[in-house]
Parts: sequence; structure tokens; C-alpha cells
Amino acid sequence: MKSSTVDSYSSAGFQERAFGSATGNDPRLVSHASDPRRQPTSSHPGAPPAKRRVTLAPAEGWLPLLLLLVAVYSVVFSIIYANWVDHTFILLWSAPGGLLTGLLVAKSRRVPQVMLHVAACLVGYWLSVWLTTAVALHISWLALIDGLRLLVTGGVTTTTGASSEMVFLFYLAFLCFFLGYLGSWLAYRAHLPWLVALAYCSIMLVNLNYTRQDHFFLIVVLLGALILLIARIQLATQLEQWRSEGLYTDRPWLRAISSRCMNIASILTALILIASWLFPVFTQAQWGVHFWNDLDNAMANIAHRHVSLQNIGSLVKPYDNPTNFFGDQLTVSGSVELPTGEVLNYQGRVVPQYLEGFTYDHFDGHTWNSAIAQSSPKNYSPGSQIPPDAQNVTSDQTFLTIQVVQPPGGTKSYLFAPAQPVSFSVPTTVYGSAWASAWTQQSALTRGERYTVTSNVPQITTDVAASIGLPDGGPNAWQHEPNYALLENYYLQVPGGLPPALLQTAQAWTHGAQNAYQAMQMLEAHLSDPTHFTYSVSNSPIPANVDVVSWLLQTRKGYCTYYATAMTVMARLLGVPARLVSGFSQGHYDRHRQAWIVNGDDAHSWVQIYFPGHGWISFDPTPGFALSNSRNPTVGTSPSPTTRVTPTVHTQPTPHITPTSRTHPASSGNTGTGSGDLGSPGHQELLLQFSLVTLLCSLLLFCIAAWTYWWRSLYKNTTFISGMYWRLCRIASWAGFAPQKWQTPYEYGGDLSRAVPQAAAPLQRLTNLFVHDRWAPPYQAPYAAEEADLERLWPHLRRAFLSLFWRKLKRT
Repeated sequence: MKSSTVDSYSSAGFQERAFGSATGNDPRLVSHASDPRRQPTSSHPGAPPAKRRVTLAPAEGWLPLLLLLVAVYSVVFSIIYANWVDHTFILLWSAPGGLLTGLLVAKSRRVPQVMLHVAACLVGYWLSVWLTTAVALHISWLALIDGLRLLVTGGVTTTTGASSEMVFLFYLAFLCFFLGYLGSWLAYRAHLPWLVALAYCSIMLVNLNYTRQDHFFLIVVLLGALILLIARIQLATQLEQWRSEGLYTDRPWLRAISSRCMNIASILTALILIASWLFPVFTQAQWGVHFWNDLDNAMANIAHRHVSLQNIGSLVKPYDNPTNFFGDQLTVSGSVELPTGEVLNYQGRVVPQYLEGFTYDHFDGHTWNSAIAQSSPKNYSPGSQIPPDAQNVTSDQTFLTIQVVQPPGGTKSYLFAPAQPVSFSVPTTVYGSAWASAWTQQSALTRGERYTVTSNVPQITTDVAASIGLPDGGPNAWQHEPNYALLENYYLQVPGGLPPALLQTAQAWTHGAQNAYQAMQMLEAHLSDPTHFTYSVSNSPIPANVDVVSWLLQTRKGYCTYYATAMTVMARLLGVPARLVSGFSQGHYDRHRQAWIVNGDDAHSWVQIYFPGHGWISFDPTPGFALSNSRNPTVGTSPSPTTRVTPTVHTQPTPHITPTSRTHPASSGNTGTGSGDLGSPGHQELLLQFSLVTLLCSLLLFCIAAWTYWWRSLYKNTTFISGMYWRLCRIASWAGFAPQKWQTPYEYGGDLSRAVPQAAAPLQRLTNLFVHDRWAPPYQAPYAAEEADLERLWPHLRRAFLSLFWRKLKRT
């Protein structure tokens, strides 16, 4: 009669029987209780087990955490000194939070690291959200979530200025948390302090490149802390290796050797930092030049808000130089470079006025310059009459007194005045041939200088405009223009290689126009329509093989020079002479000073169209801007232009361009893609969908982590070989090959080999090792080399039986 016992660690349906049978020659499975090698021993049988001592200090000690704190704070201060955005004091809170979180994750042994990394990211995310919204900005967290949504769906350039700064502050807070977390985990878990040094030094060098002061002491502090950190972690790793090899260590010996090694490391650190000044500086390798150039391009694009998630590769492309409004040429680029603060102010009759300074006539697709302005400069004494563009025209005369507060710079001392100036109170040089194209003072402009100007602002009536048809419309006033050859030579020039679609678009927009003036009004109305085009001072760089007009029609956004260029080119394609004008918009009214104030960010570009017998008439196609006093935009200093409205003059602010700044990488906004109302149903639905997707992803990751933890915890109280054997039995049971109560390991192994013949050899090896592990004497137990060999065979066994399991699922 046979007896059997059930192994407490057996797989489903598997019972063990005592060794011995009728034949007396096949080993049968017995319980773990019969194996003396697996029983806990005690010198005092029956005594309660000794309490395990709880040690809070990590094996590496607390010194690495202190050194990491010094290093990460050095990096944080470099970010703060770079002055990317305001409220960066919260970075001092997020960094230590990351250090502590990384230490806890690194020392957690029972929970899978993947699960802990996901949890740490969520902790850092919500900590950064709380610091950004509640501590720094005192706003609702929904505003930040909405800003992040805009960033993900449309790129950095679609967010408003305030929203982009908020998002960038959140990014910096999470970055500092992640730096602390990464440093702790790499030091205490992976024991890779060199990676910590590489990450921290790279980020510090990038940020110090954007600071205005010399913060060399931060580099010294960072390097000192990192060198000592590397020494301490290397020492801890070596001590752990010695202990694993059988070296007996006690606390006094550990303290003594640690103290001696760290003292030596401190001396070497001081010598290294001092000796570094004595080494010569070598020329950087070419690969290093490319690496740092790409890194600099990436930071420049981020700093100037030229980032798009749709085109990540553009991040390392050279930064597009900003447009300079006051040079001999005007290159249309993604951003503009403007003076800051008040530039000038003016008082007089018939205000406010646009103030023109110079014009451009030649365009190559990306850059404007003035060919006609380089010839025939003429000097005029103070008060002398400057010949008008056309004689006997209807005009409104205006007198202005202009005070220069800050000369705008540029290659010439440009004088600014309403169109068309006929006299200045200072010595003046006028550039141009038949028509004036630029006005400059013969001496340099100085701060506080005043001058007066008389201008005849040309007017054109509806009746007169109706008599001026398009040049290609047959015999009309254009043929009687004495300077038509000059107009045709300079002001009808268009770049070569323009796509035919531009002319087709211009013709479609002006379809039905009865005269040239009406056609220009239709072009102006289409380009300034805020439902189709958006004003934006932060745009992606214009590709070299695409002209500005085509790029504007494709992206539907840009600043004033984009729209003025588009209208000028389209007018020329229709045969109407046109030129681009640079100067200032009207500014805003200061009631206390009784003057109109013009700031540097009021710099503006618009269009002048030539009409025979009337000279140059101004048009402004930029969305939100208007030349006519009755259509002035509202007054103030809003960074985005407003729609055309008709309030009284003294309560109207001026739309003006917000200057870009290298130290504020958050993108300036545009009027068409603001964050909107957070309480709107569309936004609430999107936030709900985003939350549900996030929840589902989190649940999926949690299930995967829980499954991994459960699988690794199975049979954790058995030996390595037994645990592997029981796991294989469980997988085989899922596939329909569960062990039977009457089977020996060899019998069960034979059944499995017939079911999975490709795994017969590894199965036989596993079965033999399992039998030896369970029933052999202690001196015949499997060696470590055999366990390592079995561990190499395990992936093959697992794949074979999982494929068997999937075949069973397909059959069912």
C-alpha cells in the first residue's frame, strides 16, 4: 500500500507521494517538511525567533544624499539665474522632493521598479502642478491642464504668452524633480554616479550660457560635489563586492576605511580643481563642435519659442535670426528684434497718426531692400519744402512735434513723420528719385531731441478712385502717368519662381472689383480678416525654398511684415505699383502728459499703393490694425492686436508687437488660438476624455506591475530550481497538461516532452536537477553553475509552453 503527501508549494492538481513504491526503485515526491536542508535551525529549540533589527540608514550612507543635494541645487540655481520665467523659486522645492522620492524607490525591494517609476512620475507630475498653480501663480490647476493640452495638440507656438510661461514653469519644476529623482536612483540603486555627473553638468552648461553674470562658483561647487559622490559610491560598491566574497566587516572598520578614503578623495578633489586652471585649452574636435552647435540651436529655438511637436527635427536646426526693423534691408523671419521702452512721443493736430520712416521696393522672396533709395540723396535745410509725390492732390495737412526719447538705432538716423512729410525743422536728407523713399537727419539723433514736421496726408475720394482702373484694364490714367516707366522698373518687381497660385489667389480675392482702389481694398480686407488669418510675433522659421507670401497663405499666421509683404506682392502681380513702409503705428495716448507715446514694440510695417495723380496711398492689411482714425484699434499695451472697432480717439489703446526675449523661452501668443474658456463644454469633454485615457493607461500599467509582482512572488520560499519547476508546471497546466497525482517527475516530464518535442532536452535537464534538488543528500545538491545553466534554458522553456497555451486558446 502506497502513501502520499501533498507539497505545500506544488502547482495545481499536483500531489507528492512518499519515496518508495512496489518496485522500490523510483523516487517519489515528498513534502518540504522531510527535507532537512530547508528547515530553519536554532540553537535554542522552541525559543521565539529573534527580532530583526530595523536599519534606516542605506548601505551607501547619507553622505551621497547630501552631495546630491548640493549638486542638484547648483543646477537649480543655474536655471534660476538664467531667468527663463518668473516664480522659479518653486524649483528649490521640487528638486529635494525628487531626491527623497528617488531614494525611496531605489531602496524598495518588494515592489517592481517599473511600477515604482510610474508612481514616481505621477508624484512628480502632480507636485509640479501644485507648485506651479497653487504656490507660484495662484491659479486653477485646470488652466495648466488646458495649457498642456494646447501644447500637445498644437505645439508651443499656439499657446498664449501667459499660458506658455505657465507651461514652461511647470516643465522646469518637473525637470528639477526629475533631476533629483534620477540622481538618487542612479546613485543608490544603479550605482552609476558618472551618469549623474554627465546629466547635471550638461544642464548646468546650457543654463549658464544664458546667464548675464559670471557664475563660475556654481561649476566649482557642482564639480566638487560630483567628484566626492563618485568616490563614495565607488567605495560602497567595492565594499559590497568584498562582503559578497566573504570578507568579514564590522562597524569600526567600515567607519575607519570610509573616513580614510573620503579624506583622500577630498584632497584629490581640491587638487583637481586647482590643477584644472593649469592645463592648456585645446581646440574642440569637429564632432564636439557639431554636438554643441546642435545643443545651442535647440536651446535657442526653445528660448525663442520656435518649437513644434509636429516637427521635432527642426529643434536642432539653426535659429532664424530675428527681423531688424531699422536696417538697410528687412529680412522676414520667424521673430522680430525691436527696441524696448519708449522710443518717441508726439503732439499736434489731426492725431493719432502712423509715422513712416523709410520704404522698400525690391523683394527677393525673403528680404526687402531699397534699390531706389541708394541713388540721388538730396539735402534740405530746416524748414525747406520737400517736393510732394504728386501735385494738386487732395490732402489733409498736419503738424506734429516729435520728441526722440530713445533713438531706435539702425544704419541711418531716420526721421519719422506722417505720410507725406513736406518739411522738417532739422537738416534733412531725402532718399529717392521721383518719390521720396526715406527721410533722415543729417546728424545723429540724440536722446531728448525735438523736431517738428509738416505733412500732407493724401486723400482720395470715391469718385476719383472710380476713374482709376487696373493697369491691365485698357486705356486709363496709368498711361498718362509721367513716371510710369520708373514705377514699372522699381515697384512692379516680384521675385522669380513665384508659384502661379499666388496670382490666382490675388485674382480670386479681387474678383468683381470695378477699379484699382476697390481691388486694393479687397486685398486688404481678405488679409486682415481675423477669421482666416492670425496675428503672431512668434512663428516657425520660413523654409529657404518657400517665399514669404506662400508661407503666410499656408500657415495663416504672422506679424505685420508678413501681411504687408503679401499685399505688396499681390498688388504687383495685378500690375499695381506698391511698396512696403516701415515705421511706427500710432502708439497710445497718455492723458497726464497730453501726448501720444510710441514704444519700441509699436514698430510696424504697412503698404503704400501708387495711384496716378494722387501719389502713395497707405493700406494696412495686418489683422487688428487700421490706418483710419475712425477704425483705430483699442488703446492699451496688449501684446496681441485687437479687432477693428470705432471708439473715441482718447480711449483707444494701440495694438503693438510684443518684443521677443532670449531669456523668456515661453512663446508669445496669437489672437486666434488662445486657451479659451476652461468651463466650455468642449474643453470639459476633452479634459474628461484625457482623464479617462490616463486612468485606463494607469490601470493597465498597474495590472502589468501587479501581475509581475505576483509571478515573481510565487514559490519564493523554495529554492531556485524548485521554483522554476513549479512555475513550468503552472504554465503547462494552463495549456491543459497539469500533473497528475500518480505521476513521478520523470513520468510527468515524459508527457511534457511528447507534447512539446522541441523542448525535450531542456525539460529532461530541469527534471533531473529538480529531483536532485529535492531528494539528493546535501553534498549532492545542484551547484551554482548548474543553476546558472538552467537559468539560461528557462526562456526557451517558457516560450515553448506559452506557445502551447496560445494554441489551446485558438482551438477554444
